[in-house]
Amino acid sequence: MKAYNFSNFTLRLGAIFLLLLSIILFSGCSKSPVGNTDTNSGIRLLSRVPADGTAFKILNLYSEQIISASEGGRLELYDVILDIPAGAVDNDTLFSISIPDVNVFYNEFGTSGLVFNVPVTVTMSYRDADLSGIDVSTIRIAYLNEATGTYEDINCQIDYNNQVVIAELYHFSAYGLISDEQ
Repeated sequence: MKAYNFSNFTLRLGAIFLLLLSIILFSGCSKSPVGNTDTNSGIRLLSRVPADGTAFKILNLYSEQIISASEGGRLELYDVILDIPAGAVDNDTLFSISIPDVNVFYNEFGTSGLVFNVPVTVTMSYRDADLSGIDVSTIRIAYLNEATGTYEDINCQIDYNNQVVIAELYHFSAYGLISDEQ
C-alpha cells in the first residue's frame, strides 16, 4: 500500500489557492455592483451619506436568523427590513441580510437563490441617501441580474412620508435602491 505524502498535498492545495486568489484580485472589479454606482444607462445605485455628514459608525453589516416556516418572522439590518410571512418557505430556513458596502444601497439577501411560495416583503429606507441630482419619484428597488450585470426593476411603492421603498420579493438575490439620473 502506497503512503500518501500530506506535505505535497498541502503545497499543491496552497498553490491552487494562491492561483485562484490572484485571478480574483487581478481580474478587475469593473463589474462589481458596489465598486461603481453607475448601472444601466441613465440609472444609478443610490449612495448613502449620513444626515450629519460624519462617517458611518455601523459595526455589523450582516444579520441572520432562522425563520419558522409555520410562523414567519422579521429580519432587520440598519435600513433594510425583510418580513417573511408564514408559508413563504416549506421548512424553517436561515435568512440573512448583508450590506457589502455601507456607502451604497446594495444588499445581498440569503439564502441566495431561494424562491418563495408566497412573496416576502422588503422595506428599504432612503433616509441616508445622497439625493443630489435625484428625482425622488424615480427611486425604486431593483435586483442585480448576474447574467447581464444590470439591475432589473421590480414593482414597488414609495412612501414619501417615511422615506422608504416597499416591494414584494419572489426570490432572493442582490437588491439595490436605484434611481434615474437627472
